[in-house]
Amino acid sequence: MEAYRRSVGRLQRSAYRNLRQTIANATIFFAAVATFMIVIGEVTPARLPWYAASIFGGALGLCSYAIQEPRRRLFILGAAALLAIVGLTGALIVKQA
Repeated sequence: MEAYRRSVGRLQRSAYRNLRQTIANATIFFAAVATFMIVIGEVTPARLPWYAASIFGGALGLCSYAIQEPRRRLFILGAAALLAIVGLTGALIVKQA
């Protein structure tokens, strides 16, 4: 029974680690795309704050790799995901001027 519990515990920890890394990598990807759009000049002044939010979310996603405390890492990752979602949604909603 104890071996089963250890096995399930390892599986849960690895699943949580994989989810955390996937969310962090997604925010970093959105930040890279937003940065590329700014560099090539495809961003209008109305969309710039939304792209900036995505970039900041990606920076927080990158910072989540350096944080060791689980609770703080969860908050940072949540903020990164929220900023990436808000930035992406805002950039899609704002009309191209």
